[in-house]
Amino acid sequence: MTFYRYIPITLLLFFILSCSTPTEFNGNPLDPEEASEQGFSTPALVFFPATVNAVLGGSFTLDVYAMEVVNNAGSHIHVSYDKTKLSLLSLIQGDFYAGAPELLFYYEDNADAGQINIYSGFLGVDSASVSGTGQLASLVFTTLVGGQSTVTFTNESRFADPLNNPINILGFGECVVDAQ
Repeated sequence: MTFYRYIPITLLLFFILSCSTPTEFNGNPLDPEEASEQGFSTPALVFFPATVNAVLGGSFTLDVYAMEVVNNAGSHIHVSYDKTKLSLLSLIQGDFYAGAPELLFYYEDNADAGQINIYSGFLGVDSASVSGTGQLASLVFTTLVGGQSTVTFTNESRFADPLNNPINILGFGECVVDAQ
């Protein structure tokens, strides 16, 4: 009888001692703690996912995020990609500026140069802005040839507050695409 009395305590100790806290990097560029640990400053522009394993000739989606930005009323995002390895199929607006009474969203894909310009923001309302982390756009690419390529933001990218003052972008993410 005394033996059965120790079973719950033994099981509880076993359960407590067998738990561990994961410490590895899970590759989520949108996690502010992981970004800080990796030396990544905010406000930032990031791609999600940060790495893509794509099928040769297939398509994949790459989301563009504003991360930890404060008082953002508009943006110009300049993306560069390897035109010999990737081709933009489509681009749609994200939900970061959702609920805007008047919203500008426009993009240009210069396929000859491998560059995309995305313009978005509030129109007509001087005090309208958003803060936090949110999706600016969703890009769908197709792979043209096998191998590795990188999709990056350029230093021409800008955030602005409601008075059109620049908001410094301190971090620029990138996405590595591996087409097999």
